[in-house]
Amino acid sequence: MAETYKKLAQGQLANSTGTLYTVPSSTSTLVGHIRLVNSTGASHTVKLYHDGTADAQAILPTLTIEAGGWAEFSGGIVMETADTMSGVADAATSITYTIYGMEIT
Repeated sequence: MAETYKKLAQGQLANSTGTLYTVPSSTSTLVGHIRLVNSTGASHTVKLYHDGTADAQAILPTLTIEAGGWAEFSGGIVMETADTMSGVADAATSITYTIYGMEIT
């Protein structure tokens, strides 16, 4: 078994729900840290999901990040092959996300 701790994904949230990370085949992933950064001059809302986009799959409820602010999630989210992490913001390209974790193959 190989364990690789790394940056799993990075980009900007859209104003429609989109996939941020998909677990590769024959792999399990442990997400350990998510950082969300608002580099704009206005407050924006974000929401994150694990393996779906319904409220029942939310891992971060709607959260407001102030202008120039950031939010962090630390903890363990266990993901299996083909599981997804998705997210949405109220304005496209207003929030940058970075997801860190361990892939186990």
